[in-house]
Amino acid sequence: MAIYRADKAVMTFGTEAAQGGIPEGASVVGDGTGADLINMANGLPAGSRSITVDSTSGITAGEFIQIGPEVSGSGVFRNAEIRRVEHVEGTTILHLDTPTAFFHANNTDITVVQSTTETYSDKFMTFIPGVYESIDVPDPEMNIEPKYLLGTSSNRNFYRAYKSSQSYSGGVGSFTLLNGWPLRFPIGKVTTIPDSGTTLTARTDLNGDHKKGDIWIYVDSPTNLAAGDLITIDYAATPTSTSVCEVRRITSAAISTNYFKLNYPLQFDHPAGSSSNQIREIVSGLSYYQHDIFETTDLDTISWNVLLRDSGNTQANDIIRRYYGGMVGGASISASEEGMLTMSWDSIPFLGMNHNQVTHSGVASDGGYESNEAMPGYGLTQTIDDSDMNYLSISGAATGDTENTNYYPYYALQDRQYPTTNPYFFSEGSVSIFGETFARVSDFNISIDNSVESRYYINTKHGKLNRGPSEHREGARSYNMTATLALPDSIAADATSSNVTLFKELLLEGDYGTSTTPNHKGFDISLTFTRGSDDSITITIPSDTAADEGEKQGAFITSATHNIGGSGILSVDVNMFFRNMKIQIKDSAPLYP
Repeated sequence: MAIYRADKAVMTFGTEAAQGGIPEGASVVGDGTGADLINMANGLPAGSRSITVDSTSGITAGEFIQIGPEVSGSGVFRNAEIRRVEHVEGTTILHLDTPTAFFHANNTDITVVQSTTETYSDKFMTFIPGVYESIDVPDPEMNIEPKYLLGTSSNRNFYRAYKSSQSYSGGVGSFTLLNGWPLRFPIGKVTTIPDSGTTLTARTDLNGDHKKGDIWIYVDSPTNLAAGDLITIDYAATPTSTSVCEVRRITSAAISTNYFKLNYPLQFDHPAGSSSNQIREIVSGLSYYQHDIFETTDLDTISWNVLLRDSGNTQANDIIRRYYGGMVGGASISASEEGMLTMSWDSIPFLGMNHNQVTHSGVASDGGYESNEAMPGYGLTQTIDDSDMNYLSISGAATGDTENTNYYPYYALQDRQYPTTNPYFFSEGSVSIFGETFARVSDFNISIDNSVESRYYINTKHGKLNRGPSEHREGARSYNMTATLALPDSIAADATSSNVTLFKELLLEGDYGTSTTPNHKGFDISLTFTRGSDDSITITIPSDTAADEGEKQGAFITSATHNIGGSGILSVDVNMFFRNMKIQIKDSAPLYP
């Protein structure tokens, strides 16, 4: 008899364009009937829970609708997704089960559907954080409150239990980093550029403003663009915290002349270009990609897809759960001697979930396309399993990407496959503190706390599984670091020399000034893990970007007790905190979520 096993579970994630917007497209569906139109002059923003339409006639609560991909009668192709209608208000308003994932222009088609078609190019939750062995799954915690009613027959028992709020919280324990995909989510944004030796050929500009989350781009000219091409958008030779440069792959030939579909939604808003080089094609000379992670005030949220497949590999028995609106509240980056560079997502609150479980024999139907559909939170979902991470072809890549023939099949590989690289080993790292490289660092741990608050507001929500938080908000951010350092050779610690030592730094408290001219600047820390030529992760403390508001300060030691005991080399446990940091990754992955 087949059973569900932990080793056959798959957890993948994708980035949301707006908090709670599960990133999955729906360009092809089955059993579509009728059509209505969005009726919102400025379009429907990502993250919306309700839609104003021309008419709700023929649409009932419980049905699923496809939003997009065509703006009616215009030949304009944009984003498409499926959402469940939880409530119909009057003749023009539809309330949805989960927030929308993409922007939709006014007059976008809306069609009632009964099924969805498995389409790889519409699956965006196909990233893994690293090599993980366990997951704290954020299934709902139900706050059911017993209420007591005065009465002689109560016998001290509660009168009735009432449903109250729901909460969703999960995390991923220590996992081995194979690339930098998960690093940015507790910090901010990531920009991506090809290395400086790459030949970039100017192609065209974006025609009109494009929104974060857009899957389709509309360009001034399709000349020399084809399926399989790698392009860089709003390239910057030296990215800064205000840059919006990213790399994407074109996955389809031009549709309606100037429309192309991308392999992953845009991470940034991009205004229309005017310089004929906003979009450049990566042609030759590529050695690596540079990914810079910068702090942002607002953190991007993520959706998780968790798949349970039985030991008999029967897809019909899959249990699929989707968790949306996840914000990484706490995380840590660490390594220890003879080990590998690891990370953990310690705490991630989510807004809610949906799943693929349709019916329950003991519950009557409350509407929907199936007469026995009754489970709260049910959604039309595509299956995301191992095969989606290992998908290796792009339509037209071999024949359409003639300029990159020398790079085939490298350029034809899908970017969202399981990483095949080695991890980052502690033995291949270097640590520099206050300008001195320490060869005797046994371990370190950097913790990040975003003080995320889950807020519950008085607002209208429909559906039994929609009593989760209204939103998550970031609070004060704090960084702390611990490390174990062996004391240096005695010659370096000569009491009369000016050599920098840990003990001296502890006494200085990061103040390098005088009694009349203070200079409380702290000190710099640099952590570098090298995996190969042009393949590394570098953590810079403080961030080396433009000067911050006020004084630019680095790290400060709060304790470094030089205890004596045991045998062998004396070591010191150091506790530090710092104001900000930046991470730069160099590797062969063009796409960072």
